[in-house]
Amino acid sequence: MRSHRLRRSPTESILVLVRSLAAATALALVMSACGGGDLPPSGAKGGSSTSGSEARPGDAPGSEEAAGAADPGYQAPRVGECFRMTPAQSRAPVAAGPKVGCTQQHTSVVAYVGFVPRAVTPRTPLAQLRSVGRRLCEPAYRKVVGGTLVDRATSLLTWTMFTPGRAQLERGARWVRCDVVARSGNRLVPLPADQPLLGSGVPEQLRVCESDTGVDISCSRPHAFRVEAVYRAVGETYPDTTTYTVAARARCKELTKKDGGYWQPPSQEGWRSGDRFIRCLSAQPGTG
Repeated sequence: MRSHRLRRSPTESILVLVRSLAAATALALVMSACGGGDLPPSGAKGGSSTSGSEARPGDAPGSEEAAGAADPGYQAPRVGECFRMTPAQSRAPVAAGPKVGCTQQHTSVVAYVGFVPRAVTPRTPLAQLRSVGRRLCEPAYRKVVGGTLVDRATSLLTWTMFTPGRAQLERGARWVRCDVVARSGNRLVPLPADQPLLGSGVPEQLRVCESDTGVDISCSRPHAFRVEAVYRAVGETYPDTTTYTVAARARCKELTKKDGGYWQPPSQEGWRSGDRFIRCLSAQPGTG
């Protein structure tokens, strides 16, 4: 789903790209990754196994394994494990994709594994899912990603949350798993082997650039716009592009040392979630 749209200020020659940064993206991912809709977890493979065998949603409740005592940590992954996921797998409610060594090419790393008092299922209210994500995943994301606040705001890195599959729930599993991924349009960007991921700054493959339609993509791909700097807006009122353009252009000029350029507020959903970062962008002629 595209989270951006383009629009031009009627008073200034400036392109305003409306986007969702990490806060809004994270909430959207919680909605999809934790079964915010009516799709049961039986539609995807079971989570990773640390015991050498994987649970499958098709396992019969009366199987030998399912007959065991309740086990809250049944087949829970471990923090620091790396996986080679596809974009679709990274948005599924139950994690899939092969576990690989973190020195091999991987697109996901487990940042947190913890337990909740009651198992998270497709029937868990959305507000509760969001609360769990903010409380557990966001701090783990910051620890694994590292870097400064500005580094994280100018990177493609975000977090997603997975929950146990049907067979794991039947064994009493009530863990949640938070992974860090980097989304570049409809792709996932391979992650660095070393942690914190932004310990040496933001590498080009993880830096935010924009396509000509306003989609966040890796700066290592052909792009039309580049995020040169970010700053935090002051106040609680969402920036009105008809009145805020002068202030935004002045601040972006101060930060980038360039005249003109473009500015980009967060989406209104992102703003409500606490994202106050205004992006300063420059056009990249001949690269889009």
